Amino acid sequence: MSLHSIRVSLLALASAMILLACGGGESSSAPPPPVGGLSVVAGENQVTLSWTETPGVDYWIFSAQDKPTLNLSNWLTSTGSSYRLNVKSPFVITGLVNGTPYSFFLTGRFNKGPGGDATPTVTATPRLAGIEWTSGVNVNTGNHTGLSFGRYIDTATNTSLSTYLAVGNGGRMFKASTIDTWTAITPVLTTNLNGATFSFSKFIAAGDAGQIIYSSDTQTWNRATSGTVQNLNAIETNGSLAVAVGNNGTIITSKDGIAWTAATTVPTTAHLYGVSATVSGTWIAVGANGSILTSTDGAVWTAQTSNTSADLKAAGALLITVNNTTSFTYLAVGTNGTVLSSSDAITWTPRSANTTAHLNHLSSENQFVAVGANGTILTSSDGIAWTLRDSKTKTELRTVLRAEGRLLVADNLGNLLNSK
Repeated sequence: MSLHSIRVSLLALASAMILLACGGGESSSAPPPPVGGLSVVAGENQVTLSWTETPGVDYWIFSAQDKPTLNLSNWLTSTGSSYRLNVKSPFVITGLVNGTPYSFFLTGRFNKGPGGDATPTVTATPRLAGIEWTSGVNVNTGNHTGLSFGRYIDTATNTSLSTYLAVGNGGRMFKASTIDTWTAITPVLTTNLNGATFSFSKFIAAGDAGQIIYSSDTQTWNRATSGTVQNLNAIETNGSLAVAVGNNGTIITSKDGIAWTAATTVPTTAHLYGVSATVSGTWIAVGANGSILTSTDGAVWTAQTSNTSADLKAAGALLITVNNTTSFTYLAVGTNGTVLSSSDAITWTPRSANTTAHLNHLSSENQFVAVGANGTILTSSDGIAWTLRDSKTKTELRTVLRAEGRLLVADNLGNLLNSK
């Protein structure tokens, strides 16, 4: 039997069971639709559905692709039909395709009784994050915030926990399971922490005077021996290797976040401000006076010609597919609106982002998102054409993190912005 036939059979069985349970909404014991109906908010590869719950009601969500007239009668035969049982508001549906409309309606029942009438159908189209921005809380990390996100196993409950980490001035640290509520972590040092990452089942933070600390649960922290006293300005990982870069050409690497080794070949003494583990496997480090270094293993680095004297603050790369042909676009950003792109990380071309604002950080997953001075947020799908987004602030944006289908940005006052 084909996969299509199996899917049709399973959905037919599910549909028969659901319609039998729903009973067409004819029973007086069936709950009415939620007051206000069903609302939907589009995000990146996902939507969030919300409604007013009634205690004791089990809710079901039905969906299909681009079917504004979706209902129980035509749901099964609709393209991409699916259902979710016993859901709670708000409910996030992930794994959707950006640019594709999806339609939804909701029904409910009391204690396995007959189902009530469906809500009116709502439709939304997932799209890339970064278009609309919302201000959030202040995490009090100071003027340079490092952000990270990771999932770890809580040994006390044997459950998987999703956690955001923010680090900053004077060793300050904060954690959150959601971006709206942050809890202070007792500092383990007083030096500035400039960057954070999650790898090897650990949160790792790096900062001034060569300080590196790590934790498997954000509560118990240990100091690693970095082998340097130089300020470490950024840290990144590709899952099997972590690389931290800093002042005077400092580059150190680790395979566990605990033992660190100096790179064997670093052809610069310039301060390095950013490092990226790109999707192509090429590492890129950038820094003062247009410094660009590349490496395939984190140990041996090669200097590339940037043709700029601007301080470069961040780098990244996208895998771009056009007419079934894939290629990599590498990007570096820096002061005075500097944007450089490359197809091979060797030959770099200046691009115009129509701004002179200093660009401090870059996200390179699904699209390029650059943040900087005067509340500047820029997005691009190719590193060449850029769109200025309304951040609703004029503060200096220092750090951008992509996690859980959203973008999170911290400014120089510790304020957070987010977009999903």
